[in-house]
Amino acid sequence: MSIAPRLSALRLAPDGEPRPEAPFGRGPLAARILRGAILAASALASRAPARVVGPVATLGGTVEWALRPGKRRLLASNLCHAVGLPPEHPQVTDLVRREVVNEARRSADFLWALRRTDELVATTEVTGREHVLDALARGRGVLLVSTHLGGWEVATALAREVVPVPTTVIVTDDWLAWAVAGLRVRAGLGLVYDSEPVSRAARLLREGEALLVLGDYAKEWMRTYLVRLLDGEAELPAGIAVLSRLCRAPVVPFTVLPVALRRWRIEIEPPLDPPARHGGTAAEKALLQELADRWTSSLRERPEHWAAVYSMTWRAA
Repeated sequence: MSIAPRLSALRLAPDGEPRPEAPFGRGPLAARILRGAILAASALASRAPARVVGPVATLGGTVEWALRPGKRRLLASNLCHAVGLPPEHPQVTDLVRREVVNEARRSADFLWALRRTDELVATTEVTGREHVLDALARGRGVLLVSTHLGGWEVATALAREVVPVPTTVIVTDDWLAWAVAGLRVRAGLGLVYDSEPVSRAARLLREGEALLVLGDYAKEWMRTYLVRLLDGEAELPAGIAVLSRLCRAPVVPFTVLPVALRRWRIEIEPPLDPPARHGGTAAEKALLQELADRWTSSLRERPEHWAAVYSMTWRAA
């Protein structure tokens, strides 16, 4: 293959399609460069002892917190609802700092886990796996749903250990997802981009497979429902409830939380029944409210691990 076709191939996303609408510096080529950087960093992090990685990650997170006021403001606008205080309150400011530091520590664990899968499997505690099995026994597939609490990316390699059917994750169609697409596939996960037709996700559920979704973030073009969440009401994506109703698939909430550096726990909750087939939007919203009630409990318990670095539409309850 000549140089020109090779260069053209580098500008394609992992699905083999171009993304001309991607922002400058955040296209498929940038994603490939980022992937190389991730693999290089993983090689270093996996060799370093935890007693060294921990302080370095803490320092890096503290520096990032100090240098990124925009990120601090965005986090504060969401995390404040977990503690019921104004965004500018000192307690919220401290909470934001702790989350950014925890994010750096989670990232260090992610890099370690890429090279030390066996150690990750051996040291991760899984509670509630029977809930996944119970849901799958219904023969309608299962929606595994979480928020951006903790670090599900760290536990990507554990999907095959926890879920006994093929598992596909719905990811944002952007350069960050393209950069780690190969790593997720290597771990045994299928990929569906959120820009793809919903029919593909529905087909996977109807074939009895598992679909993994993070549901606390809605893009502008997504259909949403206003539900109670934490101390207010928030617009959350309706897709989870729609898929559950149409495919008759139960919803199983889960969280992946750090116990210590390089020590994780997966908590799987009892399944939620799908909305009534002919219940329409009212039934869908009721399911999403049940899910939001569970999220309220988990987010209030560990707000310092909620990576809410995205815009959310909040209203006073």
